[in-house]
Amino acid sequence: MSSTPAADLGAEILARTIKPEEGNLPVDAARSILDFQLAQVDYDRVNGLAAKARAGTLTTDERSELDEYERVSCLLELMQSKARLSLKLAGVTP
Repeated sequence: MSSTPAADLGAEILARTIKPEEGNLPVDAARSILDFQLAQVDYDRVNGLAAKARAGTLTTDERSELDEYERVSCLLELMQSKARLSLKLAGVTP
């Protein structure tokens, strides 16, 4: 049985799929991706869950919810990394 946690495996699969080290997005697509961000309600929820995690008071359901936010954030970070590199290689500032 693998010792790699499912979240880590998911991040590895996303990285292999998105290939953030390849800056090959069209400029317009890269700029659009850089505009992606969590909605304020989600940002506030993540901060609330993180505070509970630091306090050690997260429920099992809340831990699962926070894990989902972490997966979404990982995807967003990979996409935005690729977008920034794409703009850099195109000689364009974000």
